[in-house]
Amino acid sequence: MRRSALLALACCTLAPVFNPARADDPPPVEMGALARGFALPAVGRPEVLTPGALRQRVYLNDTNEYTARDNADESILLDGEATLLTYEVRYGLTDRWEAGAYVPLLSQGGGFLDSIIQGWHSAWGLPQGGRDEAPKNKYRYLYVRNGQTLLNVDQGSVTFGDLRLTTGYQILPNLAARAMLQLPTSDASHLSGSGAAGGAAWLDGAVPLSGWLHWLKLYGSMGYSYTGTGDIISGQQEHSLLFGAAGLGVQFTRRWDAKLQVYFHGAPYKDSGLAALDHVAAPLTVSTSYRVTPKTAVSLGFQEKANIFASPDFGVFLGVTLD
Repeated sequence: MRRSALLALACCTLAPVFNPARADDPPPVEMGALARGFALPAVGRPEVLTPGALRQRVYLNDTNEYTARDNADESILLDGEATLLTYEVRYGLTDRWEAGAYVPLLSQGGGFLDSIIQGWHSAWGLPQGGRDEAPKNKYRYLYVRNGQTLLNVDQGSVTFGDLRLTTGYQILPNLAARAMLQLPTSDASHLSGSGAAGGAAWLDGAVPLSGWLHWLKLYGSMGYSYTGTGDIISGQQEHSLLFGAAGLGVQFTRRWDAKLQVYFHGAPYKDSGLAALDHVAAPLTVSTSYRVTPKTAVSLGFQEKANIFASPDFGVFLGVTLD
């Protein structure tokens, strides 16, 4: 029911703003519930907007994760699905500067993707990670360490995530420096964030290819993130994380393009032997965009984990980018 409401809200949001836009933004990346509160921004934008340009993005993203692991001292269960409706706006201030904001609305619960994901993994020979033996469409986040329960959330919710304010500066053609301030507008008790403020700084660069490879574009990003002490497993939380991405853009026609991107970030927690807490995460996204008009693009795609247990299992998204 909550997801139906978010889908209806997305349609209502898009209806009045479905005007001209460009399809040059990277695909969205959704973190797992325990990494959601960290200041980890979207990356892959090597150019800032021109003065006076206004760009808006509305995305509906549904992401599912399942992990059940234990060792002699710890046990963890991460089982849930999150539907994220986001509105992002960016504005070109000068020839080199832009500013922006990102507002997320998050619905969490048991979801409906469990059986679909299990079939997808079977079809491609991917590991199930215990998903095939677990009850379907359940919601539970539980972490026990040395007999002490440090996390126990089993009620779904609809809450706002963390508000993000961004800026970008064009250093060189195809190279931009960017920064982000994350404000704790989320609810840590419902895992929509950690309850802590944070920030990040990073570089976005691209290498457009020439000659017969002019239809390809390589891009990459690297940055540093800092997040204050939150309310989720705070005793083991890391504050400083490195993050980045590498991607390949393919321009099939003037209206149609696609992207393959691998995002990565450092382990968000320490002093654990469980991959869900202390391993580098590397979600992989594949997306395609079509320019409905010269300035309006509709995008869709999916996300899959590139390393088992450390990233969400699967996600799908639909969005509109417009100027």
